[in-house]
Amino acid sequence: MNIRHSAPVLAALVLFGVAACGGGSAQKSPFADQARTAPVQQGVVTPGEAKRVLDRYEKLAGQAVLQGKGWEAAEAGLSLRQTKADEQVNAMIGNRSTNPMEMNKTRFTIPRSGANPPWFLAEFALKGGKSWRQLIFQKTTQGWRVVASSVTDPKMKVPAIAKDRDGLATALPVDERGTLTISPRQAAQSHARLFATAGADPRARQTIAPGSFTTELVKTVQDQRKGLGGQWNVRYQPRLAPEIFALKTSAGGALIWYGFLTRNSFVAHQGSTYTASFPGRQTAALSHGETFKKRAALNSASTYLAVIPSAPGKVRVLNEWFSLLSITGS
Repeated sequence: MNIRHSAPVLAALVLFGVAACGGGSAQKSPFADQARTAPVQQGVVTPGEAKRVLDRYEKLAGQAVLQGKGWEAAEAGLSLRQTKADEQVNAMIGNRSTNPMEMNKTRFTIPRSGANPPWFLAEFALKGGKSWRQLIFQKTTQGWRVVASSVTDPKMKVPAIAKDRDGLATALPVDERGTLTISPRQAAQSHARLFATAGADPRARQTIAPGSFTTELVKTVQDQRKGLGGQWNVRYQPRLAPEIFALKTSAGGALIWYGFLTRNSFVAHQGSTYTASFPGRQTAALSHGETFKKRAALNSASTYLAVIPSAPGKVRVLNEWFSLLSITGS
């Protein structure tokens, strides 16, 4: 899995024209009553089980990297789609990696039982730096699979995840606001509206904080539209993916993971003298270097990590994993 961002890709997308046993019988155990009245809360997995799941992923992912196939045994959902798309593009430009990822340190965040289907967070340190990669594992009909991923570093000011006295985290319902400024699903939808309207939606602007994966990306879309000379229509159509995960933070907010499947469509006006091309290395490979006169469509997928505050404030988008899926046109 390769984490890359959309900003440099979108910045050069188109040129137009010019992520207790019982105690002994002789003496009563001093903990016997406590054990009966306050049972230990259970997590979706034990730490040992989580470690075995991660070890299995590391092995399967390493095999998939070397063989260029087999990611279905390690990942599912949007994560699988993005990983396979990245593998395809990297192979097309002769940049496919054969070096398996190295997990130097690992740590786990395990929610209390109750999430359906069950899921948990695994993290490992990236070699040679201070960054950490997050993997969301979810129980599927085929077993545990990675379904979302992100990368964080100290500059992002990622809030601490809340844990109870048993060391377990709280997985938040994605459609409930609770003490948050907005529900996890509403936060993801606001982010999508910000993109779809190129920043014109006032509620989205009030909800989503400025940043590299929000307002700066919107500015890129706006600049593209200005450069069309009024001869092409451009639509940015993000569709929210089913995978949304949320964990309560120590400050009462939430860390959330969500994703988009996006279609950028470009349609020339009648009589347009402008043509469209995709000059970036990756986009040129996917479009086979073609120039389009009538219409073009770029399909992509992305996964985001964001923070929802508990007090009045805006949603901060911390990280993006962006993948090119296809480019078509005529």
